[in-house]
Amino acid sequence: MTLCIAFAVQATIANAGQPLLLDSTGFSKPLALPASSDWTSTETIAATEVAELERAEEIERNAENELGDSETFVSSKSIAPTFQPSSMIPSNSFAIPSPSSLQQCLTSDRYWLISTRHITSSACRANLQNPNFRISRLDRCGRITPSSLDEYLGTFAPNRPRVIYVHGNRRSASLAIERGMGVARELESNRCGHLPMDFVIWSWQSDRETFAISDARIKAERTDAQGLYLAWLLRRHVEAAQPTSLIGFSFGGRIVTGSLHALAGGAIGRRRLNEEPVLAANLDVGLLAPAIQSDWLTPHGYHRLATQNMNRLVLLYNRRDAILKNYWLLSRIRGTSALGYTGPTRFAARYDGSPLPVRSRDCSPTVGKAHSEVDYYERSCYAGREMASLLASSLQID
Repeated sequence: MTLCIAFAVQATIANAGQPLLLDSTGFSKPLALPASSDWTSTETIAATEVAELERAEEIERNAENELGDSETFVSSKSIAPTFQPSSMIPSNSFAIPSPSSLQQCLTSDRYWLISTRHITSSACRANLQNPNFRISRLDRCGRITPSSLDEYLGTFAPNRPRVIYVHGNRRSASLAIERGMGVARELESNRCGHLPMDFVIWSWQSDRETFAISDARIKAERTDAQGLYLAWLLRRHVEAAQPTSLIGFSFGGRIVTGSLHALAGGAIGRRRLNEEPVLAANLDVGLLAPAIQSDWLTPHGYHRLATQNMNRLVLLYNRRDAILKNYWLLSRIRGTSALGYTGPTRFAARYDGSPLPVRSRDCSPTVGKAHSEVDYYERSCYAGREMASLLASSLQID
């Protein structure tokens, strides 16, 4: 059953020197499946009305120009300030107002590309003060329009979910966009209602460089820096009370959990963020065949603090995955297994001490031995439906 929930997430920022705590009073018992409901809210209705008004005014201006009667329509409309819905950007946010070209897209999906391929993937050399992300907007065909961090932050809206998708290994820049847009289409076709989303493709340096296990070891090492970079961005999401979900496949799942661990003040690659920890961010996470050690999310695991910032987890795994079956070769320690191979084991508690709600499925009957992201969506593992459920739950705290 697809989840259809509407709830505005609220966040509060603690005093300097203390962890950033978000309101966790809305926590419920582990993963209840509520009844379906529409996503309509006063904010989305207002956004629709504003978009319609802007279109009507544009038609009037075009007609005015064609008639050549420019003086007839000199009125307060021509000197009125650009509409900026106050309810769309929290008062405690540093977000910069978005340009009119993006404000007119309030009722449709938007697509973003955040690339770190041009900056170092070494955790010890990573710039954690102001990472030089390359940010672009994408159209539905994946065509790129250069953008900026200011523009990206300026489009935050507390009633509009934002999904960050992190791809796996051996993805070129173009293939990362292609695969990401495929996931976006799966979410669009399986979501409830018509609440628009912002879909973000996190593109990291994962091109094929060598063979088999040697290549995997290189990419595994890079995931630490990527987790730190993503944690830096997630902190901006939390400060703006931006409802956010994360989806990661294979090593992408490793980046996702690492980022949540770093966001909570944890160290990865012997580095920490240069900012105060964030706890109880309540982000929803979807992992497909995650290439992370099966005990990393336990109370003493490498990414043990990740669950402090999770609202719930959707885990799709495969007990026949031929690649993850040999996960131990990464560390050369026999007996080491991948979470994407074993499925759920034991997880650390959430910030309030409650168990992490986990929805999991073994997809081996349909996916077989393949370590293929596409198969999770195209075959009857229902990955599209499960990942689309994150859109709804990101607007509610379980």
